[in-house]
Amino acid sequence: VTSVSVEHGKVSQVHTDKNSYSCDVFINAAGSWAREISNMVGVDIPIEPDAHESAITEPVQRMFDVMIVDIRERPGSSNFYFYQHPDGKIIFCLTPDPQIWGHKSQNTSNFLPMACKRLVEVMPVLGNIRVRRTWRGTYPMTPDGNPILGPVEGLDGYLFAAGPCGQGFMLGPGTGQL
Repeated sequence: VTSVSVEHGKVSQVHTDKNSYSCDVFINAAGSWAREISNMVGVDIPIEPDAHESAITEPVQRMFDVMIVDIRERPGSSNFYFYQHPDGKIIFCLTPDPQIWGHKSQNTSNFLPMACKRLVEVMPVLGNIRVRRTWRGTYPMTPDGNPILGPVEGLDGYLFAAGPCGQGFMLGPGTGQL
């Protein structure tokens, strides 16, 4: 999205680098970029990108069906969590402390040693599992930790579906249905 047109207090078109599209309703579900999109129509939305790193392992035999969350604070992180994907891979992430604000997508060299140490500390049986890759993305964070959903007063045809604060996979299906 490169711009959004508003005519007579209503969103009328969305412009991208490929084409322009007329619309009756424009839903801002742009995640960590929701604020930038919203600024295109003159509405400030309090969403800031919070950078997190994750990793995924090789697939292994099924060991658990729930997400495991370690809420103990450790140097460099405020919590740690992991789960086993149905295909057997373990996906793990930690919440950095202090938070890392901004659209940062480069991996760091300190994430994997810190996260692997936490993983093995919580579940020692995972000590010999191989990590396939790491990545870094952002969570769209709001000041109160709650998503921003619904219409914008005074701007017809513009809806927010943004700011799930790291809970996008859990809140996304219900938000989409709503």
